Parts: sequence; structure tokens; C-alpha cells
Amino acid sequence: MDTATKPPPEVTEIPQEILGNNVRASWQFSLDNVRSAIAPYSPRAKELLIRAFLWCIDDAHPVTKPDFAERVGSSDNTIYKIYTGKYTHPETKATLQPSDKLIDAIEKFLALEKKRFAGGKTDLVRTPTLVSIETACNLARESQTICFLVGPSHIGKTWALERAYTPENNHGNTIYTRMEAASGLGGMVRAMARSVGISDKANTADLISRIKNAVTKDMLWILDEVHLLAHTYRRGSFYSCMEVIREIHDVKKLGMVLSFTILDEVKAASQKELQQLWRRGVHKLVLPNMPTVGDLTAILEYNGLSFPAPDYKVQVRFKDAAGRLQTIEEKPRELLRQIAKSEALLAVTERIRYARKMAGKTGSRLNWSHFVEAHLRIAKQAQPQDDWN
Repeated sequence: MDTATKPPPEVTEIPQEILGNNVRASWQFSLDNVRSAIAPYSPRAKELLIRAFLWCIDDAHPVTKPDFAERVGSSDNTIYKIYTGKYTHPETKATLQPSDKLIDAIEKFLALEKKRFAGGKTDLVRTPTLVSIETACNLARESQTICFLVGPSHIGKTWALERAYTPENNHGNTIYTRMEAASGLGGMVRAMARSVGISDKANTADLISRIKNAVTKDMLWILDEVHLLAHTYRRGSFYSCMEVIREIHDVKKLGMVLSFTILDEVKAASQKELQQLWRRGVHKLVLPNMPTVGDLTAILEYNGLSFPAPDYKVQVRFKDAAGRLQTIEEKPRELLRQIAKSEALLAVTERIRYARKMAGKTGSRLNWSHFVEAHLRIAKQAQPQDDWN
């Protein structure tokens, strides 16, 4: 290798398999290796170093190692040495502890990052469903058991798990992994490996072994959209995936939350192929088939709207698909129920967002007329346009 192209001292070359991701490539190690390297450090130092590593490599809020080092008042080389167990006394070669000043800076970094991440997202409303999901996650963590979370699409599962619970509990002990359709056992294991900072360029057996070395019993692992694993060409593949999940749980004794939209595959095999996994699922939270009145009330009130009374009506002047101006009368409560039943939570929140936008343009306070007009505009978009009549 030419001298000009060599890496700086004490920094290893970046593996080829992660060169495509500049952020991930800047962190030249994996969680399983980090745990071993930082074992001599204090409990607080270990916790915060793990938290920072998992936060920075997450695609939702990526931070390169040099940027992280600068923000905590250190150097890239020092951070590298700390994470690889090479932070030693220059003469005696004895392992040095990261300074309290550095650990305090890392804690402040994480607090600021968390605040910025939350501030850059759509407002998160603490609905009764969100609270019940958080409770289920906490129970799984505390009891070190598996929790099955089941609910229809757009009822708020991913919203609660990824957007609320994981950031709020991202203290190095909460891992979130979203499954991919038709990925099979190899795809699932690779996704899990990436979630804990392990390169996925290895065979399945080796990755499973490395995953076991990366996780601890204090962790909670959230696996979202698990039903997608059943969408493969080979039926037995889904059972293999579930068995690997069970094996990781049994060996490491960590809590797990398995989130499904459809639980049919697991229920059908609960007394057969997947009996052992099913029995480990002490906590089973089944969410309602449509957004509840409590959830909608919380969201509406957060946006300045009261849950409408049954007989409450509003009138809106609106041009239909043919361009005719009409006066439309609607009962917001019934309209809300229909949208919630047929399209679920996202359709409701999108209408609220659209209604707020329209209210803002006129400088008026958001009201139910804006919501109804937003619904009519969205419904109109779904109708074929004919300008010949």
C-alpha cells in the first residue's frame, strides 16, 4: 500500500462491506467486539459508550465518529482507542478509564441528540394505545420474556415502537429492527445484525453467534412487522425464523417484543411447530381493530379540536369533481368513524394536517369545517377527472 493511502496510526482500515455507508464506515467496529473491548471500564462508562455507538450508527439519526469525537471534546483517534480497548498508559500499557469529563460530555451529547430528534418529527401524541404498547414493552423488559403485539395496519404500532418507545428508552438497551417481506432466515438475521452494529457480510450461523455476543439480558429487542417473514416461497422458512428468535431469547434471556399485523401463522402452529415460542410469550397485547375514541380524542384535543357530539353538523361550500359549487353538510363524528373504520389512524391524522394547513392560509383557528373540507379534497383526488362534460 502506498504511504499516502495508509490509514492514520491506531485506526484500522475500513472493511469493504461497509464502505458504501460513510457514517457506518467511520465506526470501524461492531457491538460484539465493543462489549469485549470496554469490559474493564466502569458501568456508567460502558453504558454511555454503548448508547452513543448504537445512536450514531442508526440510520434515523446518523453521526460519524469524527463528528461525535468533536462534539464530545475528544479526538477521533482517542475515541477509536477507547472503543477498541487500546486506551492505555503510554509507559505501563495499563488500561485507562475514560475521563469523567468525557463521559459527562457523551451523556450531554445523547440528551441533546434525543431532543433534536424528537423536535424534528411530527408531534407525537400520548394516546391510550401508545401507553398500552409502552407498558407491554416495559413488562417484556422487566420479566425478560417475549411479548406478542398484534394489531391491524395503521393502528399505531410502529408509531409507538419506533417513534416513541425506542428513542425514549435508547439507553443502549433497546434495539429496534423492522423486518422485510420475503427475506427468509438469512434476511432476518442480517437485519438483526445491522441493528446491533454488526456487519451483515457473513454466513447466517456466524451472524447468529455474533448477535448472541452483542446482546445482554438487560436489553429489550423490538422486532416489528414480523408477519412479513411469513411471505416467503417456503413455508418452513418462517418457522426457522421464529426458532432462531426463540434461541436468541433462551440463550441471552433478554426481553423481546414481536409485533405482528397478522398472527395467523403463529396461532396456527402454537400447539405444533411453534409451541415453545408461543409459551414464552407470557404477555400478549391485542390492539383494537380500529382507532379508539380515546385515541382520537387525544389526537384531536392536541390539535385544538373537541371530539364531536353525535348530532353536531357543519356545512362546507365545495366544488365537486365536475366543478359544480355545492353546499355539503356533514356530521363530523360519523365522518370520523367512517374514516377510522375504513382507513385507520393515518387517514385521520393526514386530514388533520391538511385541515391545519388550510386554516393557516386563512389565518383562522382550526375547526371541523376545515377537517370536512380536507376530507372532501382528499376524496375528490380519488375520483377520475372528466373535463368533457
